[in-house]
Amino acid sequence: MHRTRWMSATAALAVPALVLATAQGASAASATVASWGMNDTGTTMSDSSGHGHNGTLHTVKTAQPGFAGSSFGFFGHPSYVSVPSAADLNPGTANFSFTLHVKFPNRPSSSVGDYDLMRKGLATTDGGSWKVEVLGSGKAFCDFRGATHEGTVTSTNALSAGAWHTITCTRTATTVQIVADGATVTKTVTTGSISNSGSVFLGAKNGTGADQLTGYLDSVTVRKG
Repeated sequence: MHRTRWMSATAALAVPALVLATAQGASAASATVASWGMNDTGTTMSDSSGHGHNGTLHTVKTAQPGFAGSSFGFFGHPSYVSVPSAADLNPGTANFSFTLHVKFPNRPSSSVGDYDLMRKGLATTDGGSWKVEVLGSGKAFCDFRGATHEGTVTSTNALSAGAWHTITCTRTATTVQIVADGATVTKTVTTGSISNSGSVFLGAKNGTGADQLTGYLDSVTVRKG
């Protein structure tokens, strides 16, 4: 009887310790630094992550049919969302990833070149840059330009027009990766630190509306850690 009681007490103590260790490990793995549901109907894109990364809508249609709830529609020139620069929106040397959902009636035309879905910094920006695009071929493209190298990766599958697609771009210390509708492509590359003072733009290259998306964006999440 004494042995049975001792084992039960040990097991009871072990369970909370295991749960605590698991929770700490999950927290250390990554943290959500921005989360934009795109269910807003005014001129502000609200960030539900608690970090205050709210954006400003520029000629964007709200309350459009979405992937989850409603979405933002990007049509006309210029149509985009801008989010002010912040330190936690820069990867630095940490692991960094972002996920979004996109739908477009047609693939980018030759005159447009590609759809800029989200980016922070340009190819000439000091400190590096990161972005995700849809190319004219319909394939998704992730780019992380760091202090050491530029890491680019393209999906093997082309995204079809008229349907919702999920894209995740990830940068670690030694790899860049894209997951487009569940299909994963990973490349080995060390990009080095990425940190710039540029705003985050969604739906277009920058405030000029270049590389304009004609379509919809929904449920965008940025993670770091």
